[in-house]
Amino acid sequence: MSDPAQRATPVSRIKKEVVILGGGFAGVFCGQKLAKELKKSGYRPEDAAIVSNQNYMVFQPMLAEVAGASIAPRHVISPIRQLCKGLSVYRGIVEHIDLEKKEVHVDTGHYSADVIIEFNHVVLALGAEIDLSRVPGMPEHAFLMQNVGDAMVLRSTIISRIEEANAEHRPEIKRRLLTFVVVGGGYSGVETAGEILDMLKETVEFYRGVSADDYKVILVHSRDRILQTLTEDLGNYAGAKLADRGLELRLNERVRAVTATKVYLNSGDEIETATVVSTVGNAPNSAIRSLCARDAVPHERNWISGEATLKVKGLENVWAAGDCASIPYLAGEEGGRCPQTAQFAMRQGILLAQNIGRSLRGEELKPFTFKNLGELASIGHHTAVASIMGMQFSGFIAWFMWRTIYLSKLPRLDRKLRVVLDWTLDLFFPRDINLLNPSYTEVLQEVHLEPDDILFNSGEPAFSLYVVKLGQIDLVDKEGRIVRSIEAGDFFGERALVHGGGYLYNAVARGATELVALTGDVVLPFFHTSRRFKRVLAKTTAQSSAEAEVDAIVGKLDAELLAKPVDEVMRTDLAVLKKTDTLACALTMFQKRRFSSYPLVDEHGKLNGVLSREDFFDYLKKDEATLESSLEDISLMHLPVCFDTASVSEALECMVRSGRYKCLVTDNEQKLVGIVAVLDLLGQQAEKALAAQSAPALAKA
Repeated sequence: MSDPAQRATPVSRIKKEVVILGGGFAGVFCGQKLAKELKKSGYRPEDAAIVSNQNYMVFQPMLAEVAGASIAPRHVISPIRQLCKGLSVYRGIVEHIDLEKKEVHVDTGHYSADVIIEFNHVVLALGAEIDLSRVPGMPEHAFLMQNVGDAMVLRSTIISRIEEANAEHRPEIKRRLLTFVVVGGGYSGVETAGEILDMLKETVEFYRGVSADDYKVILVHSRDRILQTLTEDLGNYAGAKLADRGLELRLNERVRAVTATKVYLNSGDEIETATVVSTVGNAPNSAIRSLCARDAVPHERNWISGEATLKVKGLENVWAAGDCASIPYLAGEEGGRCPQTAQFAMRQGILLAQNIGRSLRGEELKPFTFKNLGELASIGHHTAVASIMGMQFSGFIAWFMWRTIYLSKLPRLDRKLRVVLDWTLDLFFPRDINLLNPSYTEVLQEVHLEPDDILFNSGEPAFSLYVVKLGQIDLVDKEGRIVRSIEAGDFFGERALVHGGGYLYNAVARGATELVALTGDVVLPFFHTSRRFKRVLAKTTAQSSAEAEVDAIVGKLDAELLAKPVDEVMRTDLAVLKKTDTLACALTMFQKRRFSSYPLVDEHGKLNGVLSREDFFDYLKKDEATLESSLEDISLMHLPVCFDTASVSEALECMVRSGRYKCLVTDNEQKLVGIVAVLDLLGQQAEKALAAQSAPALAKA
């Protein structure tokens, strides 16, 4: 993240007494209370600002019901401007916080000028982000449950999977489509799994091609029971109830890797699935991590160290609350920290606003002494578990309490009424199974493959250009032979994308492999409009085509020619340049010997690479290039190489693997001795055939 002082983007400056960073529970409830506190302290509500990456607050405890189509998405969000009346609200991303200069840099969008807000007091309430990078493949393939957009996407995906399975006749593919894996046995994971299970049970009856035996929901959790913050009895009760309803629990298990079709567990088990939901992986906000990295705030593993008064330790007028802060839990055991839950964030926000008011008025600050009132978790099918004020509840009564308590916490009366209406209708009518899936193009995707995973098969249509980020992809023909290996930094798939006709080979991962995929919707316009880009792809598409063409030509050569050593058929009159030669020397060679490429050797005659005319003239256009510049500075291409002891058949094998029509020949000291070309071989065979035809005529004469 760059310092705003180094950016050329125009900015506007705004001065505020208090700026709240974050639009979650802590930030919004702080903003609500702060308007009153400012008035009491002689300030106006507009002297405070709240910055959030969305203009609404999400009531996260109900997100699982949005994913399960029990509640409309807009009913669990509330506009921050209506919740924090009087405060200035800026929707944007916090890019940089400078506590010394007392200013925060906010990126407000692509078309608007960025904003620098100067402050006297700052509230750090940016919450947490999701970091799935520890599990290979999880960032690319897992669905999240962090905001309302995630819940909407998951809802659409579940319905889409059912629609696909309804038309699928292959049992193994249908099972994969209807297997849903939820990772994480906390509140979010358990509630999400329960809602998915309910949705499937109520929905599949409308699909003739899907039965209750086809779908499966699996919950993977790293501990020995789910809902660890509840008592053991309640946790076990919840697990037993979910298992009775068909949920498969995988306890004491961790996910090792995820691909588009599989979940790999540490135990060695593999789960075939097309849908993975991750409810784990919380990490501090990136702006907070940047502060911690600069040691601008005291922290514990990137969680800001706060005092009981919610001031940041050792800093004046800097406050912290919510999921990005580590606050002492005075009502609990000594040395404990407040749980990162909504009920704590909400009350921290309220006390923080009150303490800012006390600070402005010169009054003594009060510590955060709130005691946990209890925990609730809905497990679906009108069932929940709850621990309230030391008392344990389960079943329908706990579910009724869950709904009543969360409804009371939901901001704004209109939202409460809308949710009550949703719940009431849900009792009498089936869930909404409309597939609301807005179309959009994902320009760039990252793909994770496990060893021997197949990216695509021969004959399948091409949709993307692939770049190997890590690992290796082998292109394998129908006989299982490796035609070409693509290593890190190389790209493939362009021939089928540009020319159509489907892939020529199977693409198989050798070891754990990471790819970057760029869709054809982006690649093809570049190909058709950029001459330089077209030339680069034209080279590689020609190379890919050559793989098949050279292979076909091999079948036209007779066995006698294929068995010959290459030193009997190679050409030795090469147009060779030395790597110490100048550009002027190369131009002279170009005039004498007109080829598309020229081998480059060192002072001992050892092969260094091949200089192409195109690369030469690209370099010649550079400002630093002169006629006296050395050829060493130019990027070289590479042709396949074989030893002079190889057979013609082996030389052709090198050409097939590289997709080239020529092969350079060296001796055992790597000195260049010749070149063998497909056209030369065909010419020699044609010459032999003509000689055979003319022999009888000469005999008669």
